[in-house]
Amino acid sequence: MPPLERDRIALPDAPPLDAPADLAERLSALGVTLDETATLRLRRYLALLLAMNERMNLTAITSPEEAWTRHALDALTLVPLIPPPRDGLSLADVGSGGGVPGIPVALARPDLRVTLVEATQKKAAFLQDVAGALGLTNVTVLAQRAEALVRPPHRAAYDVVTARAVGRLVVLVPWTLPFLKRGGAALLIKGQRADEELAEAQREILRMGAKHERTVPTPTGRIVVLRG
Repeated sequence: MPPLERDRIALPDAPPLDAPADLAERLSALGVTLDETATLRLRRYLALLLAMNERMNLTAITSPEEAWTRHALDALTLVPLIPPPRDGLSLADVGSGGGVPGIPVALARPDLRVTLVEATQKKAAFLQDVAGALGLTNVTVLAQRAEALVRPPHRAAYDVVTARAVGRLVVLVPWTLPFLKRGGAALLIKGQRADEELAEAQREILRMGAKHERTVPTPTGRIVVLRG
């Protein structure tokens, strides 16, 4: 991995973000369970994300309520679609930005080896520091463009690949599918125009030897599932 900037980012001293009163019910509706430790880490992550966003451009979302809905809960919609725990299960989050969906998923699934792919050095440094502060030993950060990584040892190396807010599917498909092992799944968070993007990307999906398995509606959008 290219070295991160030497002037490492000092994380702000931010108290954990208060959780919504109905968090347990909203997680249950998604089919997700978080223990007390994971919930506290998620609260700390959201607090650090919002606090650091005042110094650097990590997210357009600035309110705590939206951070829970559009970052944490949106990311956790992926969890029921990830295979059950097994040795060596791995996930690559392409264009991780401020860490969504990769970090919430890593918190919810400590068995999963999560690689965050983020080309912007300062964002990658933030991700590495946050992973360390949260004690996420299952997270690795790669400060490189996805297109440059789709060769050994990362090509065809992951069981799952995720992406959110990176680009339209026709652009995203060649950036994500090469990371997948044969039979692996790309879980791509999209909005209400998912069908339009799928139609546009169909030829590229077929060219990559993949297929559209299904599209899963969620409270915050839609998840396009492609099978490699």
